[in-house]
Amino acid sequence: MTTPSFITAQAAELRSVFDKARALPFTLSREEQAESLLAIRVSQDAYAVRVNEISGLVTDRKIVPFPSPIPELLGVAGIRGALVPVYSLAALLGYGAEAGQVRWLALCGTEEPLALAFGGFEGYTQIPLGQLYSAGQKDVSRMYVTHVAQVTNSVRAVVSIPLIRKAIQEHCRSGRVHKER
Repeated sequence: MTTPSFITAQAAELRSVFDKARALPFTLSREEQAESLLAIRVSQDAYAVRVNEISGLVTDRKIVPFPSPIPELLGVAGIRGALVPVYSLAALLGYGAEAGQVRWLALCGTEEPLALAFGGFEGYTQIPLGQLYSAGQKDVSRMYVTHVAQVTNSVRAVVSIPLIRKAIQEHCRSGRVHKER
């Protein structure tokens, strides 16, 4: 026969184990974690942008061109009450100017915002982290691409917004165009 003190001690121990388990941060395994992406087209090629690397997405803004030694700079656009420099994502990725008018602008940053212009937006998707691969593993040599994503039945190169921002800032500081292509 069990004594009340034994049952009370067991209950206290179970309560303690439960409380400790609930106090631990909830973490998902790599297979359960997901990456949110915007599926885009740049010069007819499939790309993706991480949602957490941009601050917004706008469409159909007038871009006012002005002279610049940086060929990727298309001009400025009025966005959210500020003039924002707009760069051609196609030119930054080594394609040259995109044919036709670019319709979409991905806003990057809030302190020193800039926008990346591209021609096609195909939607929002979430993929398990297990479907995100290092670009080196998939033999992708495109500049500013560090990962590729398996999205449904296609593979998309994932553009690194921090790498692009860093390159643009270096171009602006140096006052000259730096070609790595």
